[in-house]
Amino acid sequence: MRKTSTKCLYHAYARFAKYGFWKKNKFSMSGSFLIYALILTACLGLDTFRSMVYQLFSLLFSLFAVSAILSFKSPKGLFAERILPEYGTAGTPVSYTIFVENRTNRPKKGFEIRERFSNTTPSLQAFANAREPHEHLRNPWDRKLKIQRWQWLTRQKQNAVVTRQPVPAVPPESRVAVRAELTPLNRGYIYLNGFTFLKKEPLGFMRAFYHTTSEARLLVLPRRYNVPALNLPGSRKHHTGGIALTSKVGNSDEFISLREYRPGDPMRLIHWKSLAKTGKLIIRENRDEHFVRHALILDAHAPEGATQAFEAAVSIAASYVANLATGESLLDLFFAGNRVYHYASGRGLSGNTKFLEILALIQPTKTSAFAPVSRSVLKYKQRLSGCILILTCLDNERLDFLNSLKTNGITTTVFLVADANAVPPSGPVHLVNPNNIEASLNKAGQIP
Repeated sequence: MRKTSTKCLYHAYARFAKYGFWKKNKFSMSGSFLIYALILTACLGLDTFRSMVYQLFSLLFSLFAVSAILSFKSPKGLFAERILPEYGTAGTPVSYTIFVENRTNRPKKGFEIRERFSNTTPSLQAFANAREPHEHLRNPWDRKLKIQRWQWLTRQKQNAVVTRQPVPAVPPESRVAVRAELTPLNRGYIYLNGFTFLKKEPLGFMRAFYHTTSEARLLVLPRRYNVPALNLPGSRKHHTGGIALTSKVGNSDEFISLREYRPGDPMRLIHWKSLAKTGKLIIRENRDEHFVRHALILDAHAPEGATQAFEAAVSIAASYVANLATGESLLDLFFAGNRVYHYASGRGLSGNTKFLEILALIQPTKTSAFAPVSRSVLKYKQRLSGCILILTCLDNERLDFLNSLKTNGITTTVFLVADANAVPPSGPVHLVNPNNIEASLNKAGQIP
């Protein structure tokens, strides 16, 4: 019975969404006012013997009918393509250029253009199983109707806010440039399907419109904040094999010299060409280096109803990536999905943009196990100078990991993204309220 009601609600909301999209394109603001005036005068003018309001209704209905007839035919002939930037950032408007082309032998003027997104209708499965971040705080009636859940899922699918842009007059067989802007709402991809061209009819109540196809996508990087400077140690540590160790397993291929074999040397360092010439075991010596290396550990586990906290954790991680993955230091990013992921960035390696791309697409995990990440990080305990740990919960498993870092002399700064009422059990943990991230980070920066 419950599944049936959810399915009925889903199909009802899907039909209303299609109607709302059509209405937004079809009617101008004055046209919407005309509809409301028609409904009001129709109700007030039912009794034609006691009221003359029906005459006003007749006039308004005539305007509505004429406007509908004038807007019936779509004046086609314009096509468009866009030039998008490589990346956008959540919450920051993105400006780009749309080239509008007139392929007819007549001038086109009075048009507006609007972006069309790929299918913004959530799936039935998502509508049935997903939970809006504040759904547990809703009243029983709202939880039953699930209207806020539908709106939240629709925003997730669209992931951007756009406005109509006026198109300058386009001469025959030519094109013009239109400056457009969209504002990403969340990290991840924005999928664009094409454009809608709109033109008001002479009365200005309705629009004629038609769609064109032009597919594209834009990767939106996580929202970033002004994060406090951290007092992480800057001491250099010895790395056998040099920088190459940060990007692959094994010693460096940075060759220095050849020498004779010594007991205990790994067999993979044997220089086989020299062995063939001299008949003796000759070993390649590789360059060893000392440099600063930090770890950024993101807890990818999102407890039930903690979607907002996870998104805040990703944004904090992105903020520190943008600040730390520069200069002569190295930064290692660890997080867990269906397996443990480890990426290195900094000196001699890829820049922080690669990290931001990874964080833009990271998804939360259902499992709360932290041991795999803990083991992966502790493999590098002799090489790490400092560590930033961003958590969405703090249980015994995570506390044990913190103690292990402390035992190995690795200075660690911990951020716990949780509700303001949460109290860290123990240790130097900075509590970050996902509803007020900026203020929480500023407070953390004031703690000595």
